[in-house]
Amino acid sequence: MIATRSFLAIFLMLGLTALACPAFADWESRPFDWGKWTLQLEMKDAAGLAIKNVSYEGEQVLAKASLPVIRVKYVREWPAWHPFSWFGVGRSSGRCGPFEDRISPQRLTKNNSCQGNKLCTRTHTIDGIQWLETGVYAKIGQYHIYQAWYLSEDGRLYPSVQSWNLSCNTDHDHHAYWRLDFDIGGPDQDQVFVWDKHVAEDEGWGPGWKKYLTEVDDKKPAKDSQDRVWFVRDYQTGHGVWIIPGPHDGKSDKFSDRDISVRQYYPDEDSGWPFGAWGDLDFQGKENIQETNSVFWYIAHLPHKAAEGDRPMRYWMGPLLQIQR
Repeated sequence: MIATRSFLAIFLMLGLTALACPAFADWESRPFDWGKWTLQLEMKDAAGLAIKNVSYEGEQVLAKASLPVIRVKYVREWPAWHPFSWFGVGRSSGRCGPFEDRISPQRLTKNNSCQGNKLCTRTHTIDGIQWLETGVYAKIGQYHIYQAWYLSEDGRLYPSVQSWNLSCNTDHDHHAYWRLDFDIGGPDQDQVFVWDKHVAEDEGWGPGWKKYLTEVDDKKPAKDSQDRVWFVRDYQTGHGVWIIPGPHDGKSDKFSDRDISVRQYYPDEDSGWPFGAWGDLDFQGKENIQETNSVFWYIAHLPHKAAEGDRPMRYWMGPLLQIQR
């Protein structure tokens, strides 16, 4: 079993000054290589900065990974039918939202910490391991959002997002939805497993292991989120990727009621976020996901206290993805 604690230093140190910040023009569909990684960047359907055709050591890992939405739920809100909830003009009363924050090229602004580029590409060294950071800075209404992907030379991938400022002077929660289309070694042979530390039963895969057979929504344990992790693998090769909850990815609630969702892949569902601010992830029809092409959704939840004002939130949201072969 992997050591789920060893990566915590990464989350604490990613704010260090980068070693380099080169210009990276015409990046929207441009492939590039970095160490053992090859991938392409894409921005479409207001689904944030996406990475696609991602390979590590010459083997495909992801067909595409994106951030279609960050849903924001305020403690005090206007009812859905009230026009103030549409245009955000109720800020002075502390009533607003909910909102769907969607990052598109039109929302991007230059990043002063990265030589004024809209795309920030730079490297870090953490515990002797090289990491590549590629991210974008967006402004949506009153919010400032930095979304990034971190890739390590030893086969780890960390999708992350941070937000700051307030639309209303009221406590609220940010719910970030990552869409991860794993095509490990190719499509159509995906298997999705969950491993629970406190489950002793053996369903044929070993103690604590369970294979998802049909489309499913699931949650992290109430106490220690890292006592339950997920593993997506290719049936033919056994190669896979761990999905390990981040230490600050919070708890689901009535507004955003799951931590992961697995769906069978359909091309027309790769179209951003069609459910609005009030709607949660759908597409579910209890379809078969055994040895087929499936999509793994990971949802993080991070509370933001109004008393913190317009300072950047203390923590980043996002899981750790770790390749295993």
